[in-house]
Amino acid sequence: MTHSKRISFLLAVLAMLGTAGRAGAIPLNEEGTINLNVRAYVNARIGTVAKQSTRPGNQPPACVAQPNADNCNFGGTFPYSGAGNLIQNRYFLELRWNHDLLDWWSDVLPKNVTAFKYNLSYRGEYEGIYDFGPSAYKNNLESRQEIEQALRQGGYSLESTTFRLQRTRNRLRNVASYRNRLFQAFIDWEQGPVFVRFGRQNLVWGETDVFRLLDNINPTDSSFGGFFIDLDERRVPLNMLRVSYNIGSLGPVDQAFIEAYAAMDNTVAGIPGAPTGSPWAIPLGPPTGSTLSILEAPAVSVHNTRGGGRFVFNAADMTFTLASYQTMFDIPAVRFQRADPSDNGFVQGISAITAVQTYPLVWVNGASMTTALPSLQSVLRTEVAYFKDEALYVGPVAALFPGKGVTTQFATDFLGPVSAGQLSTVRRQDTFNMAIGWDSNQFIRFLNPNQSFFFSTQFFYRHIFDYKFSCTPGDCVGQALPVPEPNNSTRTIPLVQDTFLHTLAINTTYNVKAPFTDNNVQVTPGFNMFYDWQGMLVFQPGIRFVRDPWRFIVDYTAINSGVYRYQIGLVRDKANVRMQLEFVL
Repeated sequence: MTHSKRISFLLAVLAMLGTAGRAGAIPLNEEGTINLNVRAYVNARIGTVAKQSTRPGNQPPACVAQPNADNCNFGGTFPYSGAGNLIQNRYFLELRWNHDLLDWWSDVLPKNVTAFKYNLSYRGEYEGIYDFGPSAYKNNLESRQEIEQALRQGGYSLESTTFRLQRTRNRLRNVASYRNRLFQAFIDWEQGPVFVRFGRQNLVWGETDVFRLLDNINPTDSSFGGFFIDLDERRVPLNMLRVSYNIGSLGPVDQAFIEAYAAMDNTVAGIPGAPTGSPWAIPLGPPTGSTLSILEAPAVSVHNTRGGGRFVFNAADMTFTLASYQTMFDIPAVRFQRADPSDNGFVQGISAITAVQTYPLVWVNGASMTTALPSLQSVLRTEVAYFKDEALYVGPVAALFPGKGVTTQFATDFLGPVSAGQLSTVRRQDTFNMAIGWDSNQFIRFLNPNQSFFFSTQFFYRHIFDYKFSCTPGDCVGQALPVPEPNNSTRTIPLVQDTFLHTLAINTTYNVKAPFTDNNVQVTPGFNMFYDWQGMLVFQPGIRFVRDPWRFIVDYTAINSGVYRYQIGLVRDKANVRMQLEFVL
């Protein structure tokens, strides 16, 4: 199917469904045992800031003459996109088919079977900027200029430019332009105190929003918008068996149950991920070929089985969860090694290092607590998680390796040992993670006399044990991210031992009569904010208009980051305005 036909198909679906008069599932038979849910939307994001340019025409004359000067910031975002450019035009369609089989099989099933059904969901996704977006994404001219400038800075020949461009464009087309898949497919069975779900599914544990602690079971997909797409939409299902047993009352606790799962699957977050050339790719700079990348999917085996269990119960007006499981995190283990001619994309005289990305198992142990505070119209929630053997990166940070390029120290203490296989850039370390959240509904009558305001705030803390940031002869590497500094491509971004982050969300709803009609529209203004104590701030005002089954959303995301650090600072040049038309049934 051509891209134009895909777009036409999605628009036709929207038009067809638009005849529905209210939100809710579509019953497909008289008994109501077969139902269809639909969610479809089309959006446009417009960048409000220019990306950090590497093109000669966008640099001061002094930087063109001396590209490695300290005051010349060449950035890591590729490709360059100016303020006002379209950076996303996403088409999304999800259909969920739910079929309850209990009545059909009631004559042969045991009487205590209370649920027997299956669920199928289809998901189609298309990104339009590679077909009709700005020239930075639609064609090769500006991308070629960036790659050539980066090759000049490294002192390399420009002969491999066409090769790098073709590889980049082919991968974008293959993995970041269009996907059409059976997303979830599972069957439910409930008999007495036992509930079983088997098939491709998502499973969510924990009490946090946006940033995950105990909720690290399913990988997330960053291909079509990364951080700017809702977490629930980014989760990727796994082939999984999930079983829960309802205990009920047990001594001083009640409503207790045990839940366990096991998943044998090679699905991970970074495969395919957001490839080079995507607006949402990690800021690694233009694809010059000096650093190659190998993505290794985990083998489907008993050893790599993801799984674990949790115990949930109520006591003293509080809900507690105790959880333990092993999983694969979204951020891979990145091991550097000498580039080999057999590595995919190798260019003689340019390729020096290969980054091998793997997804090892990590053991997660933690607990959560939630309690209602009726007198304050609030909910208090807290969560702690201990990550055992998290795969972290150590690399050549600028504070330990002064200067730019391949200095004597860089060659002796990092590049040489890595190439010889004497230094591993992967360290398995334990981390402690904690979150405290407060949700509250409060009336502010002079602002909204009819509806309350919803406030939600969270505080996150992370501590890395056995932290590494020192320099002694023969051992000079710091805890870091495998992402280059903006103006120093051979030095990596440092990772601090303790991180603190706040989130805040506020919204309320008004019922407003649409102009020139008798129809009421729900108008929900809102505000979201993230603040990282390292010096990074995100604020997002927005407004949502709802007339079931339609939604129209407009929001603005501003990112003010004084430092180029994990995790908000890495997207500091991606501030944008979003407009989204959505249909939910």
